Amino acid sequence: MPKLPHRQALPPTLCRSAALITLLALCVTGRAADWELSLDTRLVSSDAGRSFMDGGLGTTRFGHRDSGIQLGRARFALTTSLGDLWSAHFDASAWDDKDRSPVGVTEAYLQFRPYPRAGYRFRLKAGAFYPPISLENRAAGWESPYSLSYSAINTWLGVEVRTIGLEAQLDWLGTRTGHDFDLGLTGGAFAWNEGAGVVLADNGFMLHDRQTPVFGRVGPAGAGALPFQQFDGRAGVYAGVEGRYLDRVVLRVLRYDNRADPTKIDSVSGAIAWNTRFNSAGLRIESGAGWTAILQWLDGETLIAPPGMQLEWPFRAQFALLSKRFGRHTLSARYDRFEVETNVPDGDGWQIGHAFTAAWLFDADAHWRLALEWLRVRSYSYYRTEFAAPALATETQLQLAVRYAFGSGLH
Repeated sequence: MPKLPHRQALPPTLCRSAALITLLALCVTGRAADWELSLDTRLVSSDAGRSFMDGGLGTTRFGHRDSGIQLGRARFALTTSLGDLWSAHFDASAWDDKDRSPVGVTEAYLQFRPYPRAGYRFRLKAGAFYPPISLENRAAGWESPYSLSYSAINTWLGVEVRTIGLEAQLDWLGTRTGHDFDLGLTGGAFAWNEGAGVVLADNGFMLHDRQTPVFGRVGPAGAGALPFQQFDGRAGVYAGVEGRYLDRVVLRVLRYDNRADPTKIDSVSGAIAWNTRFNSAGLRIESGAGWTAILQWLDGETLIAPPGMQLEWPFRAQFALLSKRFGRHTLSARYDRFEVETNVPDGDGWQIGHAFTAAWLFDADAHWRLALEWLRVRSYSYYRTEFAAPALATETQLQLAVRYAFGSGLH
């Protein structure tokens, strides 16, 4: 495989991306709305393999050829009210990784939220957004407030899983009627997620913060996967339940099934539908002293059934995160375990690994944030042997990030 040129400086791509997002911001912020514009730059040191966006099998966002200054993310978000009960949300970002367009939309949806009645609250969302799985990615832009890189579970969700459809949620507000807890039921129906699973089968689990734009690409131009496709005429569904105790403890369980027909092949692109289904569960506990603990678990499988065979990749992942906030400082540590199995005779796609993450975040004020993160991933991947590389690899990435944000909601 020919060597790809080293991706070093940001200037041309960064300038174009920032200019496009700024222009978009200027076009819409004249209306009454909450908006935010941010720029995240990174100083990176990495000994990891070539990154997944360059067609490599590295488990981190930046490979050894990417050490130096990089664009973390340039982002523009807009939330506007459409009357008393409706609102619209739009989130666009640039990642500087040679995607098909310099700016991609990660979420865009309408939300209907009537006033609570008789102790119940209803919400309806329509558009493109994340299903309610992650207890880690709770900050603006579906980012983590604890680290730069997401857990293996939430990295995969950011790469391949999106609701492009409808979601309804009904909450029983027990805390408003003298109880110590609230309960919520969620259900969703979606399309355009038949490609979910191909990246997991090809690359395995990774740990990074790059979210695939809606209808975006994962991997190099001309050879990348397209997670958000629809060509079998079948809708996917998910359903979940959430319990909250005094806003300090959150327990969330969800079942997801994209219901793709694994025998269906797109006559135009040649892509095959990946039937991906999984169960997820998560627990988040917060204390009044600034401590946060998160446990999350995911178990499922993805499969395809081309003529004469059925190929399966069962997968599972877990992580434990502990974080402490000291004023404007946040210190976090996370441990991940992940595994992808397969019934393919030669072991294509088999992976097992674990990772340690340590991060420090400092919110200087409402506009400036500094972050330092150390990430080490040790994993065994069968696919590495096909590139004449050792199957077992230990990859370390160090990032120093500086982010500046401004907008109508920042003071």
